[in-house]
Amino acid sequence: MKGHGGMSLRTELPLPAFVLHPLTAVGIAVMHVYLAAGHLLKLIGGEVTWTNVWKGFGALAGAYVFAALASRGRVKRRRQDQRMPENEPAQLST
Repeated sequence: MKGHGGMSLRTELPLPAFVLHPLTAVGIAVMHVYLAAGHLLKLIGGEVTWTNVWKGFGALAGAYVFAALASRGRVKRRRQDQRMPENEPAQLST
C-alpha cells in the first residue's frame, strides 16, 4: 500500500497486516473510545490526576488514528467511483 507522497505504509506504520483491515481498525478505535471514556469520566467526576489526563486524551488520539485507518479505503473507493485522478483537484461545473 502506498501512503501520501508515495511512501509505503509498511515503512511508516509497523503494524501487522490484519490491523490495517477496516473492520479491525474500527474495532480498535471503539476500544480506544471505551478506554478514554473511563479515564475522562473520572476526570470529570473530580479525580484530577495526571494519569487520567494523559490516558484519557491519549486513548482519544488513538481512536482518531484507527478511525482514520478504517476510513482510508472509503476515500480511495470514492475517488475511483468518481473516476477522478488522485493528484488532480476536483473541477466544479457551472
